[in-house]
Amino acid sequence: MIVWIWKTKCVPKTNFFAWLLLNDRLNTRNILKRRKKFLEQGYNCVLCLDGAEETLEHLFFDCPSAVSRWFALGITWENAIVLQKVFLAKQSFTKPFFMEIFMVAARCIWNERNALIFNGKIPNLASWKSAFKKELKDHFIKLKPGLHHSNRCWFNAL
Repeated sequence: MIVWIWKTKCVPKTNFFAWLLLNDRLNTRNILKRRKKFLEQGYNCVLCLDGAEETLEHLFFDCPSAVSRWFALGITWENAIVLQKVFLAKQSFTKPFFMEIFMVAARCIWNERNALIFNGKIPNLASWKSAFKKELKDHFIKLKPGLHHSNRCWFNAL
């Protein structure tokens, strides 16, 4: 169904993460609740503290923390199901490497969430951007040489 994931220039761990994300298999608090796992802290999103349950949709697309990260990359989301959101955002994104950016950015949001839960590290946009840039730089090496200049210009503008 989502075979394009495996055709991106991302490293395998990012591909696998994206597959989990787009198949609603990440262990968000909502998934743990559905599996009847008790969490003392509850099932709400830890990134925004708005009282919203941490579902995949909320954590990656609706949470104000995630929205600010996507906005910093020039990505906005339409009101649709997850796969349609990604497809529509790809159509409006002007660079040819949208899927790689989406997959790496989502993984960085997940890592930021986990750092808060497990290490108490308070999330902020500057540290997220730094982690995103570091991760994305490793992926740019795999892109076609003809895209390197375009990528660097976009990357340096972040």
